[in-house]
Amino acid sequence: MSNPTPGFAIGLACGLVVPFIWGGWIVASRFGVLNELTPYDIAALRVGIAAVIVFPLLLSRGLAGLPFWKGAVLSFGVGAPFALASFGGMSLAPVIHAGVLTNGTMPIIAALVGYFWLREHPSRFQVGGMVLIAIGALMLGGDSFSIHAPAGQWFGDLLLIGAGACFAIYMTALRRWNVTILQVMIAVPTISTAIYVPIWLLFLPSGLVPAVFGDAPFPPWPEIALQAVYQGVVASFIVVILITRATRSLRATTMAVFLAGAPALAVLLGIVLLAEVPTLTAWAGLVVTTAGMVLAVGRRRVRS
Repeated sequence: MSNPTPGFAIGLACGLVVPFIWGGWIVASRFGVLNELTPYDIAALRVGIAAVIVFPLLLSRGLAGLPFWKGAVLSFGVGAPFALASFGGMSLAPVIHAGVLTNGTMPIIAALVGYFWLREHPSRFQVGGMVLIAIGALMLGGDSFSIHAPAGQWFGDLLLIGAGACFAIYMTALRRWNVTILQVMIAVPTISTAIYVPIWLLFLPSGLVPAVFGDAPFPPWPEIALQAVYQGVVASFIVVILITRATRSLRATTMAVFLAGAPALAVLLGIVLLAEVPTLTAWAGLVVTTAGMVLAVGRRRVRS
């Protein structure tokens, strides 16, 4: 058996760090949408601050050789559409749903996209893992229709599944096009900001825009600072760099399954920081889905 290459080892290390940051991102985002900022505000902070940071690179490098249409696809996968689906879902559904449904959707959608786009066949173990993921997701979905579930939680679940699908497309596109980290860092926030921020300013509910124009008090500055740093720097750069580097060495589905640890970490943080204690059904869904995500790791056959 050949030893792993240094590039593979670096990619593996990057992939292992991601769940810890991702779990914290879920809790920070859930905290943000439960307070005075709207999901639209947090999405604007995510893409807008990142766009300001990379603006000098945009002026000097353009999109770093990446065709605009490819940048648009990547922006769809991890830019404004992903952010809106994520934050909208988190405003309606608890932390455990955000972790399980978004992360659990990724391997399934990545496998489907990989089958048609990369000509990859999932193994039997991967298919079995995806079945477990689907069962766990259905358990959480049933939890959303209980008499004690908040109104609209089921719709939040659908948005979170949509966010997972967006991210799966992004990870598969990274492997298909061999995109560089610099290209992702410039293209995603720039294209997302150019399209989304004007729509946010003119049409979407906001806790920030009225405050800027003096029509309402500002939300608490610590809350704004938390979201600005976590969304605009950590989520937009650090996580993107780590995931992009890891996905170039690992398969998209494997990278998605690395995030299997994020839901459990997010749930623990949610219990401590947000006092969100999952129901027994939700706990069971977490266990089943995590087992499925772990089982779904494996080599895939490429069609000739």
